[in-house]
Amino acid sequence: MIERRITFVLPEDGFSGWKINRLKTLGALFRSVVILRNLTGWQSANIEHPLKVMSLAGKQDDLCQLHIEGFDAELACMVLMDFVAEHFMLVNTAHRSNKRANLSLLKGLSTFQLPFALHYQFAQMQARDKADVLTKIAQLTCPQYSIEIEQGLLTREACSSTATGQLIALPHLLSDSVETASMTVIKLPEPIDWQAPKLGPVSLIIALILPSPPERSLLLSFTHLTKSLLDEEFCRLLTSSREPEALKAILIHQLVKGQRTQPS
Repeated sequence: MIERRITFVLPEDGFSGWKINRLKTLGALFRSVVILRNLTGWQSANIEHPLKVMSLAGKQDDLCQLHIEGFDAELACMVLMDFVAEHFMLVNTAHRSNKRANLSLLKGLSTFQLPFALHYQFAQMQARDKADVLTKIAQLTCPQYSIEIEQGLLTREACSSTATGQLIALPHLLSDSVETASMTVIKLPEPIDWQAPKLGPVSLIIALILPSPPERSLLLSFTHLTKSLLDEEFCRLLTSSREPEALKAILIHQLVKGQRTQPS
């Protein structure tokens, strides 16, 4: 079965009625199931049911996805993408990475606005073991201090594995060598052992390198992300995301949600 996704941000009028009906009409042209997911409100509905979609109560700047699954999902994705690109803020699909829009999204919309600077890096790589991945993380995070960061990550892993389950690991470090928070995401084609037999292997690594001491706003966001990894559905959303821009949008938005859900 083929599966495709369209990632987008809601405009000022959110899920207006005519857009919902148009999505239903377009979806009915294909032998595919189309699920609309509001990642901000963490709710979903089949677009065949407009009232349920309307109940998602989408608001301006909510981050959403269309999950399309079926034998003709490829064609359905292309058709629905054209509609989404015209009437919403397209972030990414398998067919088109809207990098120009992506830059403006990350800078201009509340969906992606953090109260602190963040360096974000993404890489796909082959890895023999955990050490290979930690070396890559250190090099991407801060090349001039990669040895110190790598050693810090290895020391942390020696205390206990940072595998969280559901194919994800969350190596993390407080470091005097960095002045800006860094998130480095590594995606592996095949899972590798992360030395946590009860939690299983790992194929998605989300490394957090924070300046020491960290600001409170950093702790709020990254603590929220850490707690989110206890949610199996959220973990599946991350590990099944094929497009780097979509994965970046989901992760940064989850950091933003940490600022909104924590007490001031």
